[in-house]
Amino acid sequence: MKSSIIGPLMSELGLLHVSDDKHLMVDSDLNVNTVARLKDEGIALIDTLQSPVVVDLAGARVQGSAAVALLIAWQRHCVQRHRDLQFINASSHLLEIAKVCDVEDILAFTDA
Repeated sequence: MKSSIIGPLMSELGLLHVSDDKHLMVDSDLNVNTVARLKDEGIALIDTLQSPVVVDLAGARVQGSAAVALLIAWQRHCVQRHRDLQFINASSHLLEIAKVCDVEDILAFTDA
């Protein structure tokens, strides 16, 4: 079942929302218990945004490699739709996990 979106710019639980500057804001724990739901909610919000899609990770609380799987899923979704994606404000912890998983070069991390 696909998660619903309340209003045009916020996820069901408010863990993801689109800011005034049209960035997808992540304000959630990212772990094995949350990423499946966040994946679908994020994709629904990403589909409302213009390219390049900017995902702001400043509010993301990374709790393991499941966070990397989520970002890869969002990036794959954008690539399949020929849309650019950027991840900004990634924590050093997330960057280190991406490095250990050997995916830091394929994820679109940029400085804010």
